[in-house]
Amino acid sequence: MTEKKQFSVLVIAATYIGTVVGAGFASGQEVLQFFGYFGRAGLIGLAVTAILLAVLGYMILELGRRLNADSHLAVIRYAGGKWIGSFVDWVITFFLFGALVTMAAGAGAILAEQFGVPFLLGSILMIAASLTTVLLGISGVVRSISLVVPLLLVSVLGVAIYTIASDLPSLLATLREYSEPARAPVPYWPLTTILYVSYNLVLAVAILAPLGAMSGPNRLKTGAIWGGIGLGIGATLINLAILTHVSRASAYEVPMILVAGTISPWVRILYTIVLLAEVYTTAVGSLYGFVARLTQPETPR
Repeated sequence: MTEKKQFSVLVIAATYIGTVVGAGFASGQEVLQFFGYFGRAGLIGLAVTAILLAVLGYMILELGRRLNADSHLAVIRYAGGKWIGSFVDWVITFFLFGALVTMAAGAGAILAEQFGVPFLLGSILMIAASLTTVLLGISGVVRSISLVVPLLLVSVLGVAIYTIASDLPSLLATLREYSEPARAPVPYWPLTTILYVSYNLVLAVAILAPLGAMSGPNRLKTGAIWGGIGLGIGATLINLAILTHVSRASAYEVPMILVAGTISPWVRILYTIVLLAEVYTTAVGSLYGFVARLTQPETPR
């Protein structure tokens, strides 16, 4: 508790955004799957998502503060009780490790495809960067994520806004006519909205719980609100950018790389680097949450 009130509102909001904004978000694939296929209805889902992320994010932060949590365990046990809480705890811990492995594989694939770096070397470099950051403790993790996030947001939003502005008639036509809910994971936008918020919070709780123990309630509330708004705006702009080129973008594993490439080849390369930074923030958050659950944080072990 000696570090209480160390982090500002902007750092809290940036850390929240950085934890949720991973490779799936920046690639545009998540946004397309959960919202883009619903056309105009997807925009309603995104608005609901922003509200839910703000409210539920604040609840996790506040529980972390009250329980002085050093991992997600205290919050999960408090919310779910001994038996359900223990089950959910191990599910979250498993998914945190799975997310780390997925991010390492993603980094290897991106570096191999875009820059010719051997797949295994790319994965090793991402794991090494994540390990180095996590060894700095929760303060190092929060500061590294919050420093990277502004660059990520500016890049993602810049590409999205430019794409929307340069071909607005095409976007408006798509919003009037386009809707393919059968291609979504679940063909009902209210349910996909809940699923999207839920699985993102499964990973975010690992960082939000200990982060909540390191600041006062007023900062946590404002930080959560700004984090939810930032995530909602970012996802909405990505969704609109993809819908502008939906006929081609929906055929790509990384739709936003296609969107960036429509601006120029250099923008495509820069966006690839941004995507790697997104992978890094998710990998760091997942690794910290995993090891903080298995051993006592801030100790040599």
